[in-house]
Amino acid sequence: MARLKTILSEPRYLDLVLKYQSDWTTFAAVLIDKKPTWQQRQIIAETQQRGARVSVSSGHGTGKSDMTSIMILAFIILNPESRVVVVANNAAQVRNVIWKYIKTNFKTLCRNLPWIESYFALNEREFYAVGYKGVWSCIAKSARRGNEEALAGEHCHTYLVVVDEASGIPDKALQVLSSALTESNNNMCMLSQPTRNSGFFYDSHHRLAKTHKNPNGIWTAIRLNSEESPLVSPSFISEKLVSYGGEDSPEYQIKVMGCFPSSLEGYLLSRKDCELAANSKPNLDKHEWGWVAACDVGNGRDKSVINICKVSLGPAEQRVVINVDIIEMKSNIDPIDFGHEIKKHVEPYILQNITVLIDGDGVGFATVKVTKELGLNVQEVRWGKPLFNNKLRSRFINQRAYAHIMMRDAIKTGRLKIDQDENTKSQISKIPVQLNESGKWVICSKKEMREVHNLKSPDRSDTYCFMFLANPSNAECIDLNNVVEEEFLDFLN
Repeated sequence: MARLKTILSEPRYLDLVLKYQSDWTTFAAVLIDKKPTWQQRQIIAETQQRGARVSVSSGHGTGKSDMTSIMILAFIILNPESRVVVVANNAAQVRNVIWKYIKTNFKTLCRNLPWIESYFALNEREFYAVGYKGVWSCIAKSARRGNEEALAGEHCHTYLVVVDEASGIPDKALQVLSSALTESNNNMCMLSQPTRNSGFFYDSHHRLAKTHKNPNGIWTAIRLNSEESPLVSPSFISEKLVSYGGEDSPEYQIKVMGCFPSSLEGYLLSRKDCELAANSKPNLDKHEWGWVAACDVGNGRDKSVINICKVSLGPAEQRVVINVDIIEMKSNIDPIDFGHEIKKHVEPYILQNITVLIDGDGVGFATVKVTKELGLNVQEVRWGKPLFNNKLRSRFINQRAYAHIMMRDAIKTGRLKIDQDENTKSQISKIPVQLNESGKWVICSKKEMREVHNLKSPDRSDTYCFMFLANPSNAECIDLNNVVEEEFLDFLN
């Protein structure tokens, strides 16, 4: 039986190793047709060193995932009988990002170096040298919380651990992975947006980082700022400045500048912001708009509120909202009785297609039911649910977080006029908010607001947030031919 031919018997392989083993930048440029940017060259130069410990914090669009895939190809192909393990919160995350780039870049490599294709194989789970499956290979592993010990047991004389979105990986998992780096050519590279101001990844950029003040540090810390990347357009930066709330916002600092913000927790808006919003004069002249009555249903402890506003049609990111009236009920009003109160207060606007928003969870279910029976145009708010598309889901934990950030941005840009009541200003200026470990916005739960922060339910504030989940009807779309004379006179009055 003929012995399987492996790449170690290929005469051209030794020349390949000698030429590129210590020069991954040229490997990328010549064999994969991708000339690394100056930022990517920093990562390559450090990671290709023996015993490297590299930690990369990065903003959007710097090409870190693409270049990581090239480093993986270089490490496996140029180091005989080597091993790479790529770790993320789940293995699917690896396959959908880094693995996708490995496939594309390996295809280019084989086109430029045709003879190598028969010596390496790539499937959905593994990239390996033919004849060495499971040994000379790259695989993906997930770092599930509570199962971190499953990452142990990986050892190899030439070994690379790549950790994707490391800031969100449990510290115990990162400690298990780093503890396995027992030989001189065992390397580790962590890459992530810097979403936490604590933990292993944070420490690798601070107390464990090599600096002139800490020459005995373990990790080489690299920061990739999207503003400086030749791969990121100025229009993209301008867009993110607006959508993330400016240079001082934690989201912009994390996701664009690639730096750890001074604070990840705080309040959504300041008292000054609320004062400005109460005196704001947004202009609806250039917009089609509709009437919206946002209704927050109290539960006996919280107040029930009706907030009637003019709301521009179109996307929430550009929405203009002008308060016209806000009505606060007594806390003991029954949800069904509240439904009848809603009908009474929106009656003057029915002929102008008013949309009624009601939080349909919990006690709100009964209010939704009765208002629909009364013939109102009701839209339910279920803001504990996920967002509508992947782009939004990557920024917000749920619709509640999305609505709050949209309200914040509208106030910051003068597109929202709130009422003058002190309770409204107090509520809006006391909404605890943070970015979680995945870089998603999270609004403090009402239970936590009450028990930890000693804050009452922000019922009035919630109704302004509802406006950014509304789908209003055009107030001008009225068929006066179907309006009886008495109704028409009422409408004119």
